[in-house]
Amino acid sequence: MMDQTVSFDFFIRLVREYWRAIVSFTVVGLIVAAGLTFFVITPKYQSSVQILVNRKNTNAATEYAGQQADVQMITTYKELIAGQVVLKPTQQQLSERYGIERSLNTLKSEVSVTSTTNSQVFSIAVTDTDAKASATIANQIARSFKNQVQKVIKVNNVTIVAPAEMPNGAVSPKKPLNMLVGLVAGLLLGFFYAAIRMLTDRRVHDADFLTDELGLTSLGLVNHQHQYSIKKQVSNLTVAHPTHDNQITSQTMKRV
Repeated sequence: MMDQTVSFDFFIRLVREYWRAIVSFTVVGLIVAAGLTFFVITPKYQSSVQILVNRKNTNAATEYAGQQADVQMITTYKELIAGQVVLKPTQQQLSERYGIERSLNTLKSEVSVTSTTNSQVFSIAVTDTDAKASATIANQIARSFKNQVQKVIKVNNVTIVAPAEMPNGAVSPKKPLNMLVGLVAGLLLGFFYAAIRMLTDRRVHDADFLTDELGLTSLGLVNHQHQYSIKKQVSNLTVAHPTHDNQITSQTMKRV
């Protein structure tokens, strides 16, 4: 009934009556998540290269000032890496030297720059659908960045300290997480379906509801018999009588 309250007993009865539907929804959710993860979503790989920004100063007094200037310049370097100043020559080199064709928008969306506060080292990470290409693109961006810094800013303070290597596995999709999400989503949908079915069920399932909930007086119970069973019994009776009559008629004729 619509006015049923959601309680622990309601939950137990829900699971008891609709456990097949709940299990079915859970399995379907898991299957859908597995299908999307393994057959639909394209795997992506990430590779990163580490760059050190450090000016070579022989004077100890100016070395600290130079380090602070390099740290502050990292923000500017991030803008250069994500712009056409670096990505345009990177795109040309990738096409000419490695046969890798990527648009400027694609390169911009694939590259990310991360750094630590007060550190002269930052990383250029590239996420691509090809594992080998992700490392190649990251290394080429680092080389193009180093060349452009010398041309644009007129300084030579960039060193590639850790070149990118081809990753062993994909960073997305996250298979265990996707499977867990599908499992939980299917389970919740199963409970939601079962709750809706139970809350909208207007049938009376036992006599206790009539007496306890509605306060009616029970006058007795009438057994219900299926119509097919009744027809079968009537058919058996109809077939039996002619046979008995035929036997009586045959015996009478013999006596005569």
